[in-house]
Amino acid sequence: MPVICQTFYVSRARAPFDESAVRAILESARRHNPPTGISGCLLFSGRCFAQVLEGERAVVDSLAARIVTDRRHHAVRFLHRASRSEREYADWPMGYLHDVSLEDDLETLLLIPDRSPVVVADVMERMRPDPVMGALR
Repeated sequence: MPVICQTFYVSRARAPFDESAVRAILESARRHNPPTGISGCLLFSGRCFAQVLEGERAVVDSLAARIVTDRRHHAVRFLHRASRSEREYADWPMGYLHDVSLEDDLETLLLIPDRSPVVVADVMERMRPDPVMGALR
C-alpha cells in the first residue's frame, strides 16, 4: 500500500471572492483531482483559505508548488505535513466548508505560524470527514 502524504496550508485571498468564484475552484478541483489521486477539503472563511491535500508525495508537492504561485493566494503558509498509511479524505475529491467563524483562527495561523499547533489541530478537526454528516459541500 503506498504511503499517503497529507499537507495543510492557509493563505489569504488576494482579492475578494464571491460564492461563484469559490464554486469554480471546487468544480475544477473535483474534475482534476481524481485522475491525479488527490483528495482533501477546502475551507474558505471570507478572506482566508485553508486546505488539506492528500495523495502521493510527488503529486501533493507539485500541487503545493502551483498553489504558492497562484495569483489568487497571498501569504501561503504550509503548517502540517504527515505521512499516513490511509487516506482521511478518501471519498472527497474536494470537500468544502465555508465557515466565517474560523476567520480569526486562520489569521492567527498566517500571523503566528510557529506558535499555532493547537490552532492547526482545531481547524483540521473542523475539516475532517464526518461519517454521519457525509461530505462537506
